[in-house]
Amino acid sequence: MNKNTIRKLVSAGLLLILILIFTISSDYFLTLGNFMEIFRDASVVGIIGIGVTMVILTAGIDLSTGSIMALVGMTMANIYRYTLLPIWVMILAGLLVGTLAGLFNGVIITKFSLPEFIATLSTMSIFRALTYIISIKQNGLITSQALKARSFILLGKSVGGIYYVIIVFVLLAVIGQVILKYTRFGTNLYAVGSNIKAAQLSGINTDRTRALAYVITGFCAGIASVFMTARLQSTTALLGEGMEFNVIAAVVVGGCSLAGGRGDIVGTLIGAIFMATLDNGIYKFQINTAYQLIIKGIIIICVVVFDSWYNNFMDEASRNKKLKGVGE
Repeated sequence: MNKNTIRKLVSAGLLLILILIFTISSDYFLTLGNFMEIFRDASVVGIIGIGVTMVILTAGIDLSTGSIMALVGMTMANIYRYTLLPIWVMILAGLLVGTLAGLFNGVIITKFSLPEFIATLSTMSIFRALTYIISIKQNGLITSQALKARSFILLGKSVGGIYYVIIVFVLLAVIGQVILKYTRFGTNLYAVGSNIKAAQLSGINTDRTRALAYVITGFCAGIASVFMTARLQSTTALLGEGMEFNVIAAVVVGGCSLAGGRGDIVGTLIGAIFMATLDNGIYKFQINTAYQLIIKGIIIICVVVFDSWYNNFMDEASRNKKLKGVGE
């Protein structure tokens, strides 16, 4: 097995250990209903994670996904409240806003050579501010907006016990994995993340590849926002706050290297389920919110440290194998 497969098996092993711990500790964890809730929550994180995986494969980062979710949700709320447009038009408008937000990220990063961290940290604030500007207000105070159209809230429901968001996530995950493994764009993503200079010399349009990764991420954040608001049947200016942390954590836990060039959607799927399981288990224990963040932070630190050690170990093993072959 190659080191990417081994890395995913490690992530899957950590997930199984986490499930075992929570199963032993709580009588309410190992139930079908609870697992459906875990998969539902993992799907929202995972949908955004599909785009963020592509960004991180290029050695980039996107901190603005939670704010994009809020902006998309508030755009749909304004259309719902102040127009008579059909629900499908409202949804398409929201997805368009998410896609344009991703495009904005891609353009300022590639055309102005801004560091990804700084660029998306800035747009995280910009998109959140825009959400507040267009937010629904009553007597001058920002308020939540109910979205009660039956055809819309249906998206937050389930069919045959399986939530629609889970079905969409699985479909998008399959499409994303196919794109990464069997298309030129997928190959370009890995090439850019592995060595951007070599990718440029080989004729790859690195700016277009990186920008498109951010566009896809914005679109995915828009989809996640649609399903989140449909489940909540409302939206607020705080929608998606902190979501970027869970998404990046899921992608990293799933084996995607922050240095770029390694990872895939299968790993992100495992990471998304891991983070949703962790949140669910912590909630069952009724742990203070502050401690929840500490636990998540420690887990991410441990995973990044393990990744660094693992990469060095595998590279050393590969060099030793080559040297042994030359010696023989």
